[in-house]
Amino acid sequence: MLIFKNTYDLQQLNSEHPYNRIIREHLSRTGHLEGYLILIEKGDTYIDLPELKARLEDIPWEGVSKLAGFYHAVYLTNNEFALEFIIPDSDWLKPELKCSLEDCAV
Repeated sequence: MLIFKNTYDLQQLNSEHPYNRIIREHLSRTGHLEGYLILIEKGDTYIDLPELKARLEDIPWEGVSKLAGFYHAVYLTNNEFALEFIIPDSDWLKPELKCSLEDCAV
């Protein structure tokens, strides 16, 4: 799990990372002043942040978009702070999480 709170956190990604371009573009558009962008990676099952402690499949998503090869899922902690998730649509994705995302996908 990689957490991006601002553009300085892009140092966590090397130029070869498959989601480098997507995360860079997203942060450049939003600046992420009121939330975090979280990249879920293989083996991630639980998020432990002050704003949210939960198994990924139990998060009550506000909205999910299924894009080319990944999900963009949003959880609002309050009216001003969002946790946005980039979740690869991969064979290692737990069936429960995939079902949860598909149920909310538009």
